[in-house]
Amino acid sequence: MTPRSRRDFLVASATGIAGYRFGAFESLAASESIPLRSKPAKSTILFFLCGGASHVDTWDLKPEAQSEYRSPFLPIKTASPDIQLCEHLPMTAKIADKLAVIRSVTDGGRATGDHHAGYYYNLTGHAPDVTFRQQGNDRRPYP
Repeated sequence: MTPRSRRDFLVASATGIAGYRFGAFESLAASESIPLRSKPAKSTILFFLCGGASHVDTWDLKPEAQSEYRSPFLPIKTASPDIQLCEHLPMTAKIADKLAVIRSVTDGGRATGDHHAGYYYNLTGHAPDVTFRQQGNDRRPYP
């Protein structure tokens, strides 16, 4: 079996999870287009930018969107023809063919309006319970 890239592994994993979530697991099992790895990945790198730059201004510029939704920065070409990044990320653009960029994340309808609760949910996979706010972890912005 030929070795697969980390990107192939992440694409296959995301496809499998999405298929399971939407009840299409049987059709995914019959698909020949999903690459398989002979060995499990040894590690994953997570770019978790708590307090970092906005995703709309760096990773998801939305150049075709209306002006109030798109980034003021220009997109640049990258090493991957399917990915555009902000003009301020030229070194990252050079290695874009080695990245698996996830541009959509949801909390499955458990929206809290609280970034801190969202961090907890995304990093653990568990929705915060009532004690999360009782312990002073509520980070919703003040009116």
